[in-house]
Amino acid sequence: MLTFDEATHTYYWHGKRVPGVTGLLKTLHNFDGVPTDVLEAASQRGTAVHLACEYLDKGILDEDSVDPAIAGYVNGWRLFMAEKKPAWSAIEQMFYHPALAYAGTLDREGLMEGDEWTLDIKTAAASHPVWGIQTAAYANGRGKPKSRRGTVQLRADGTYRLIEWKASTDWPVFVSLITITSFLEQHK
Repeated sequence: MLTFDEATHTYYWHGKRVPGVTGLLKTLHNFDGVPTDVLEAASQRGTAVHLACEYLDKGILDEDSVDPAIAGYVNGWRLFMAEKKPAWSAIEQMFYHPALAYAGTLDREGLMEGDEWTLDIKTAAASHPVWGIQTAAYANGRGKPKSRRGTVQLRADGTYRLIEWKASTDWPVFVSLITITSFLEQHK
């Protein structure tokens, strides 16, 4: 049984702590040097946008509840949905990979443009190649290693950018992060 402690952003499989995708990726992409208040504001924005997009996709978004500070990002998601017309089979879905003992929460999975896609939603102004590794972790964690992988980068001005990740090295890099993290845990 997979559980998630939101306060500590920690996953547990049958009560035992397991590494999460985001935590594993911090080895490659950390935010040292970024002021705490900037990180906190970005985290809160990302959480609010994810929730609004989830509610929008589920048809339960109260439009009056959308904070004007995130309205542009939500409008970017609306534009993406209108243009790409995906059919989601999973929205904000937790998963556990039994062979590699890691967990995560996939943003979106489903059919788009005739293909199976694994998508992540971001509100950051600049993209980062670690996003491709993240989508590989999600696709493989969900048992869909052949799905197309992408990041929908939402913008404050109501637009979006779909970045497709195709690097064959993304999955092996993620697996190496699991190995390195395990080694570091064993040899603290």
